[in-house]
Amino acid sequence: MRRWIATVALAGAAVLGLTGCGLPDGVDGNLTDQWAALPAPDGFTPSADTCHSAYATTGYRSSYQPVDCAQSHMTETVYVGTDDALTAPPKSGTADYLKLARTCETKVNEFVGGDWHDGKLWFGLTLPTAAAWTGGAHWYRCELITLEQVFGEETTHTGSLKGELAKPGSPIRLGCFSYASGKSVTPVACTAKHNAEYVGSIVVASFAAANDRTKMIKACHQRIAAYVGMKYSSDMKYRTGVFWDPMTAVEFAGGNHKVRCYAWFSPDTKTKSIKGAGAKALPIHYA
Repeated sequence: MRRWIATVALAGAAVLGLTGCGLPDGVDGNLTDQWAALPAPDGFTPSADTCHSAYATTGYRSSYQPVDCAQSHMTETVYVGTDDALTAPPKSGTADYLKLARTCETKVNEFVGGDWHDGKLWFGLTLPTAAAWTGGAHWYRCELITLEQVFGEETTHTGSLKGELAKPGSPIRLGCFSYASGKSVTPVACTAKHNAEYVGSIVVASFAAANDRTKMIKACHQRIAAYVGMKYSSDMKYRTGVFWDPMTAVEFAGGNHKVRCYAWFSPDTKTKSIKGAGAKALPIHYA
């Protein structure tokens, strides 16, 4: 309809010009100088401190349906940031994506009250579609998820995880385990008989480094020595075995550049934590 009216107006103006008649009073012949400027694009921005029934790397406004965190849910949005300097949602593994991931990691650690690697936790980013970003939606969500086991799949959770790692005795925090090589890692109380203990995480410079067995064994032994409170030496291999979280290329590209390390005492067992216990907690076994 608007195009038809414009065409008629132009034809009428041509006739007026031919007949020598002028425009009516108050009409300047310019059809656009009275139009208000269009507002700048303003995209939808989700909210933090909300929970969701599923995790997705791409967030669509049409499927944005937060749930009460007091109900069973899969993810918790701990932070929503914006970055107007980017022209499109960054791809996983790029410098721009890793920049957002670093911000998310800081926010997640602040939220849970410690390094998220110290718990059965994982975090990921949710970004808008490319079209939504072009339309002004320059946000990114930092999503926190609980894991079923140390090496397990994502699982649902009831209640917020805010301050979870600062709570004494939190079931989310990693501690002592019963472990058999190639089998499941079963959490047990450190006061009960166990043969493995989480000792902290180490930074890996590359995906290749995370999969270099020799380097990982040494790095985890160094982490164990610091955890126990003893000087590292090459005889650590006679004091304790080690195992660590497997790292995938997808995880590394997504911003997870730390690997969890565990001391493995087998065939010995313990009935208390080795943290700060000194070298006596890990006697040498040459045979």
